[in-house]
Amino acid sequence: MTAAFKTIFPATGAPQLQVCTDCGQVNYPPRELCGKCLGASLAWQPIPAGGVVQSLTELHHSLEPQYGPHLPWPVASVKLDCGPVAFAHLQPGLDVNTAVTLRILADSEGNRMLVAYAADKNAHESIQQWLTAIQFQEERP
Repeated sequence: MTAAFKTIFPATGAPQLQVCTDCGQVNYPPRELCGKCLGASLAWQPIPAGGVVQSLTELHHSLEPQYGPHLPWPVASVKLDCGPVAFAHLQPGLDVNTAVTLRILADSEGNRMLVAYAADKNAHESIQQWLTAIQFQEERP
C-alpha cells in the first residue's frame, strides 16, 4: 500500500485529505499545489465525514471471491460536505440525494476502503447487519 493511500485511508476510520493552509481549500485527489490558489502548503487533515450521494451504479462482477455472494455491489459518487467528490462503496438500498456518513473500513482481507452508509441514526441496526454480512470492520489503531 502506498504512503499516499495510507494517509487518505488511515486505520483510524476517519478520512483525511489535503487542506491548503493558505486558502482553506480541501484538495482531492492528492496534488503538489492547491487546486484553488496554487499554494504549495498542503497539510493532511481529517475531514468531516458527511456527504450526499450524487450518482450510483452497481458492480456485477468482482475478482475478489468474497464479494461474489453480495453482487450486485452498489458504488456511488459522493459529494463531500467539505467540497470534493469521492467514490465509495454504498450501503444497499440508498438512492441519489441521500445524506451519508463516510468511514474507512477494512474487508476480511484487510483492504481499506471508503464506505458510505445512511446518516440517519435510526438506520444503525440495518447498517450493522450489512457490515457484518459483508465482513467489513472498522480498523482500530
